[in-house]
Amino acid sequence: MRRQLSIPVLAALLFGAFGAIAAASLHAVMLRFADEAGIDPWVFIAVPALLAMLFALIVYGRAAKSVHSISQSLSRGLLVAILIWVSFSALVTWAWCVPSLFASCLSQTLLISGALGGGQMLLAAIAAAAITGYVIRARGSGTRKLGD
Repeated sequence: MRRQLSIPVLAALLFGAFGAIAAASLHAVMLRFADEAGIDPWVFIAVPALLAMLFALIVYGRAAKSVHSISQSLSRGLLVAILIWVSFSALVTWAWCVPSLFASCLSQTLLISGALGGGQMLLAAIAAAAITGYVIRARGSGTRKLGD
């Protein structure tokens, strides 16, 4: 008997893998951030992937029942990408900036991280969301009765 992965777990794995690839493509930039903050560079590669997995688990929690098309999955993927961007920027701000200047530094970090890595992370999230949406749609068509 073969068991299938649940949709949230599948989405988490896909978003984590694609997020790690996107963050690794920015290794040179992440290395400079890590050197200036005094943090291991692999933290800046692993954390976006882990955040992607966490947010995908949350956002795709009930997706098997409420997502009926790939475009609905893409909108959830966009939400995951935005959540990753904001939370990773907050992490970089916390590690890099003085606490009294957190708000102004966060706004600058959001701009810089969006300009430098936003494209890669957005493409990774869209790819993972498209695959997840396809799987949801494929599984949903197999469970419908004839005549529905």
